[in-house]
Amino acid sequence: MNYFGIILTVCLLNTVFTQEVKKVGDCVWATSDLTLDLRGIDFVQDFDDNNPATYRYYPCKIESNWDDTECTVSKQTALCQEYGGSNYLIGRLNQVSVNLIKENTFELIYSGGSNSRTGTVTLTCFQNSDSFAFVREENYPINYYFSMSVSTACKNGVPGGSTGGDDGGFVLFIILVLASIFAVTTYIVGGMLFMYLHKKERGIGLIPNLAFWKDSPFLFRDGFLFTFSFIPQVREYMKDHIKEDYSKVPS
Repeated sequence: MNYFGIILTVCLLNTVFTQEVKKVGDCVWATSDLTLDLRGIDFVQDFDDNNPATYRYYPCKIESNWDDTECTVSKQTALCQEYGGSNYLIGRLNQVSVNLIKENTFELIYSGGSNSRTGTVTLTCFQNSDSFAFVREENYPINYYFSMSVSTACKNGVPGGSTGGDDGGFVLFIILVLASIFAVTTYIVGGMLFMYLHKKERGIGLIPNLAFWKDSPFLFRDGFLFTFSFIPQVREYMKDHIKEDYSKVPS
């Protein structure tokens, strides 16, 4: 396959697997066929024994004010670190971007933290139980990474009952049709150029693999008959016709 074909294939695959994520409500986001609803999760936390530090995640809202100047309701706290007796704001609820990075997996990136801190939560849907875990910390700039599994926060379809699945299937069908047309066109045009320039063929001889295409109807017939040879009538037809055809082929 030429470089243009490779680039086109990558672009087509990217179109299939990349979906736009839209905010459709407070703490609710949706793609064309999947909804992430974090309103039912009040608070989760994890501990980093190496620091040691405690990380708290409020996916939707803080139920009560903290006695602290950093992680408060007024600051729309989403992620907070407690370390050395002090709290450090990592990210805010009103400063979040949400992406679908692979099937049933969202990435939530929170910004607006203390000293330009940010936090990234990789959330996996449809798991057996809910869990939240600190993964790692990066410095310069200061980024914190977390993983989260949820059992009920994700739902197939979008709010209001429309799944959008038909549109997605139609788009995929169109992409596959276009890709097939491109592949066939590349095969025919490229093959004819090869036969013309290198094999010096002319007329019907320009068709690539001409002998195969002449034999293909018989090959398709034989394959079909072999597949359904368990039917008595098909077996009788094969005895009367296929054997005669192959008896002419030199051994």
